[in-house]
Amino acid sequence: MTARILSVDEEGTELPGKIYLFQGLPKQEKMELIVQKAVELGVYQVIPVAMKRSVVKLEEAKIRRWNTIAESAAKQSKRIVIPEVTGVMSVKEALAYAADFDLKLLPYENARGMAATKEQVEAVRPGMDIAVFIGPEGGFEETEVEEAKVAGFY
Repeated sequence: MTARILSVDEEGTELPGKIYLFQGLPKQEKMELIVQKAVELGVYQVIPVAMKRSVVKLEEAKIRRWNTIAESAAKQSKRIVIPEVTGVMSVKEALAYAADFDLKLLPYENARGMAATKEQVEAVRPGMDIAVFIGPEGGFEETEVEEAKVAGFY
């Protein structure tokens, strides 16, 4: 007996928009868990960002390991797309990368509050490219927040 695949139903396996996680490098091995859970939740791409309060020495082997974790998490979640973990970017490079995104979010301790965040999230429509900037454990430096705001982050 043989069978031929006539179509693949991608509905329901991927989010209607693409979420790009710009993650400030955390201490120790926490990035592995962040990559795994972000991919399981539907993130399209993970971009590690070296920020002023990041205290991580990074080797190329770690990026390969993070991509292996992303692939495993995508398969476990039955995703069609295997998200990429890019090379580490500086804050300036990351802001430039997100320049043309439809929505740019910067949740941090001095942000405008949950009502403003909820307003932004409710504005999300299918097909949008969404950038979410998350700081390292030490948080964002004030200059990083100001640069992000100038670049259109909320």
